[in-house]
Amino acid sequence: MKLFLSFILSTFLYAEFGQIHNGFGIDIGSSGSGIFITRQATHESEKFSLNGELRFYDIKASDETIIYNYYSGQYQSVGGKSLMMLPFLFGANYYPFVGQIENNFSPFITARVGGVLSIDGKETGTFRERWQSPDTQISPGGFFGIGIDFKLVGQSSVSVMVGLEVLPMNKKIDGMDDYSGRLIHISFNRRSK
Repeated sequence: MKLFLSFILSTFLYAEFGQIHNGFGIDIGSSGSGIFITRQATHESEKFSLNGELRFYDIKASDETIIYNYYSGQYQSVGGKSLMMLPFLFGANYYPFVGQIENNFSPFITARVGGVLSIDGKETGTFRERWQSPDTQISPGGFFGIGIDFKLVGQSSVSVMVGLEVLPMNKKIDGMDDYSGRLIHISFNRRSK
């Protein structure tokens, strides 16, 4: 991991990055779903880019479901967890087919590492009671996968990635010490001017 971070840092310091893209999107994973914001700097060669992102996950329990309450006439969630995760990740995309594909899409391989802030509230009570004094921890995290950038008109693009989200915990939270799993990551990006 130190070698990977050294490579990213030295590449960033000694290379020319002319294009900056900002974006936002949604994540759909094995452990839950969420939203994120991202920033990406593309190298002049267009062979690789560096990126950073901040994600917000709502972690779901394996037996969580939505039911209809006939007494109140409302839908409600039962069997859920009061657990949020905020991964902050930095990494790189490598585009192996630059100049070989004639269309407006670019396949890539990606790797990202960083930290994950986990916020664990109580499982029962009102919203305020559940989140009044949550347990927190910071643990390492990462993402490894493949994806495609679809370039659109007006300096915008859509990126779709699939891969493995690595979310090990330092100690057990809600009975689990690892929330890793598959992830679909969809980002809507626009070039910054």
